[in-house]
Amino acid sequence: MTKKVSLLPPARALALECVNDILEHGHDLQSVLDGKLRSVRISMPDAALCTELVYGYVRLRDRIHALLSRFLKDSAKLPPKHRLALGLAAYEMLYLDRIPTYASVDWCVSYSKRQFSAGLGKLTNAVLRNLDRMGEAAHDIDTVCPPHLSQAERLALWYSCPQWIVEMWLAGYGEETARVFLEAGISAAPVGLRVNRTKPDAEALAQELAAHPDCLRREGFGLLFPAGHAPTGMKSMLAEGRISRQSLASQQVLEAARPQVWQGPVWDCCCGRGGKTTALLEAGVPVRYASDTSRERLLGMREEMERLGLEPPFSLLRSATEPPLDEVWTEIGSSSFRTVLADVPCSGLGTLSRRPDARYHRTQEGVRSLVETQAAILDNAFTQLAPKGKLVYMTCTMNPDENERQIAAFLARTPAAACEQEWHTPHDTACREFFYLAVLRKA
Repeated sequence: MTKKVSLLPPARALALECVNDILEHGHDLQSVLDGKLRSVRISMPDAALCTELVYGYVRLRDRIHALLSRFLKDSAKLPPKHRLALGLAAYEMLYLDRIPTYASVDWCVSYSKRQFSAGLGKLTNAVLRNLDRMGEAAHDIDTVCPPHLSQAERLALWYSCPQWIVEMWLAGYGEETARVFLEAGISAAPVGLRVNRTKPDAEALAQELAAHPDCLRREGFGLLFPAGHAPTGMKSMLAEGRISRQSLASQQVLEAARPQVWQGPVWDCCCGRGGKTTALLEAGVPVRYASDTSRERLLGMREEMERLGLEPPFSLLRSATEPPLDEVWTEIGSSSFRTVLADVPCSGLGTLSRRPDARYHRTQEGVRSLVETQAAILDNAFTQLAPKGKLVYMTCTMNPDENERQIAAFLARTPAAACEQEWHTPHDTACREFFYLAVLRKA
């Protein structure tokens, strides 16, 4: 941390550096937060407060600054870090009841004076005092959103979501469902756990965790806990390979694809760090080949395999838009796959509760490029299927262009393909995440 910023209380100093990297420089929230927390000595309470500030402020950035702008002539002229500090202090005042208002005002005013000028310190004090005087009105959509705004503009501002995403959801799903997605996107994601069923005590552990007073739900070997309420001993269970952290919604979409009837060999063509690969192997599904475009993610998958005590599949650094190399066919002893899992790169708009920064990093042009990549993956993966083989297509987004329309376009250009199943996470889910699935069969 820089000398001046380090004079701030530790949690606020670290949170300010994090949101600056995330929102001003476009870095990934979880990577930034993990890296910062590892790089400094900080108490557990301060680490928890820093995490809450970063996630909470990123989720509600636009709403917070709409309120602050009522007391600023031109907030865009403020130094970027001063604007972020104001936003963090405002988040504390509006949403963290356990922190006294005077404490939030004090650290932000002191920082503004030291880092910038006495004048900005006075401005900061006035703005935050005015915000405090708003009381409950600060939590009213009609206060935050001017009356002249359109429906999409109001929802975009209130839910701190880019307007193009709001308009896409309104057009594709209707207002009621769009509001469900938006509300989930400003909510903290619950904790999802997966018990490693290859361990001899798996069922007993699943029962023990399900009996925990905080457990919201058990589905098979998956469990759901409220945000911030992980069970005691989770760290040791993770280290021992007895459980993994995986959202229950991610486990549900995999289960909906009925992997127990998949025939091998199976290719996981976008394996990432192996979240679904390891889940399949734990369930006895014969994943023989896994590929990804990131060496770091493949190394992460291998580490997960070791932690869980699983035999890793043959893996290669390779794009899913390209056919497997000859050495793959030699390794698996076949010239085609009976099943291909394509958990494709997507906009991630179904997981904003867990990755709230994605809304600011995505663009319409970028999503169009993703749609093209997804189409290329579908075409290539289908080519590698044996007759009667299955292509299992998944996304963690709610976007018709990446989901229903993507599959419809593929079927239109691929006479040998038929859609056996389409599924999406129920909109009333307690998981606050949304996935899409299509299972395609080759003639």
